[in-house]
Amino acid sequence: MMGFFTAPRIAWGAGAIEQLSALGATSALLVVDRKLAKADRHRRVVEELEKTSTRIEVLDSLTPTVEGVEAAKGRAQASNPDWIIAFGGGSTIDAAKGLWLRTAGPQRPLRELTPLVDLGLRPRTRFVAIPTTSGSGNEASWTCRLRSSEGRAVEVASRELVPDWALLDPGLPATMDPELTASSGAMLLANAFEAVASAWANPFSDSLARAAIGATMTNLPRAVRHPDDVEARSALHYAATMAGLAVSNSQAGFARALSDAFSDIFGIPSRKGLAVVLPYVLEFNFPSARDRYSLLSSELGSGATGSRSSIAERVRALYTSVGLPRTLVDLKIPAEQLEERVEDLVSHVEASTSVRANPRIPSRDELRQLIIALRTGASIGF
Repeated sequence: MMGFFTAPRIAWGAGAIEQLSALGATSALLVVDRKLAKADRHRRVVEELEKTSTRIEVLDSLTPTVEGVEAAKGRAQASNPDWIIAFGGGSTIDAAKGLWLRTAGPQRPLRELTPLVDLGLRPRTRFVAIPTTSGSGNEASWTCRLRSSEGRAVEVASRELVPDWALLDPGLPATMDPELTASSGAMLLANAFEAVASAWANPFSDSLARAAIGATMTNLPRAVRHPDDVEARSALHYAATMAGLAVSNSQAGFARALSDAFSDIFGIPSRKGLAVVLPYVLEFNFPSARDRYSLLSSELGSGATGSRSSIAERVRALYTSVGLPRTLVDLKIPAEQLEERVEDLVSHVEASTSVRANPRIPSRDELRQLIIALRTGASIGF
């Protein structure tokens, strides 16, 4: 069986943004996170593009929604960029990818764009992602996730959506507060664990996922306690891209499906949802993924992969050390609301494509039991 590994070109280090002046861009559409734009954090990007007299259009109001992308399409088409540059966190990169799709891709409903559809993006426009947070790995992914007006996720997956360049400047996430640093670390860790357990894992994704897990276990507590620790910040920033590469070239799994369900139904940010659900998913997966998790003994420590409880507790210990939530109670989801929406959550997870490559496919009853465990903090014994 033949496999494929897809990745952007990657420039890393303090001078990574200097790659922008080597693109040969004549017109660039710069999509910037609104908060970063207000703080003029994108100034370095603009200055680098100005070195080659690139015509620059700055868009700082784009939201990662289907409606937001449609509203911005006319302005983007009028600027006729040969490069779209995303500067921000994972949602900003998703929004910029969505705009790329709508301006350079086929004019069909997003839900019709399967991995088999030829998008034909690059004859018109190419794409650069500059992540300012260390979590989602969207700068290396081949997916675009937007939200509809009904609050449901709309995801497009295509290898054409892998950015042409990912520019990793570890100085950019230096202003992340401890809470955002911790929850972003939980997201990158979930990506890496999901990649390891995936039925579609491969030697290349394994190597990247293991490196990302090892770097996170060591450096996340350091970065949370000492935000000015450049070495820890750099390690996490690169680990996020490694985990993004790993999960994009294997497949997200049950943890992603669960966190997406809580995000869509209760508005819980994905990074916080992943922090809560990952240890429980590790316990659930363990009977079917024991051999896969055993690959992580060096990264997690001696004995940590010996049982379903030990691997989950190793991750929970890390989360506790950086102040991350452990149960749905910590996420402030009222018990009565959770009880009312259990069947909706179960149906949402069952419909998710992320479950398909999970090493163990949950039944509806197991999903209900797992949701109860997420609320009470009980161990998974089924």
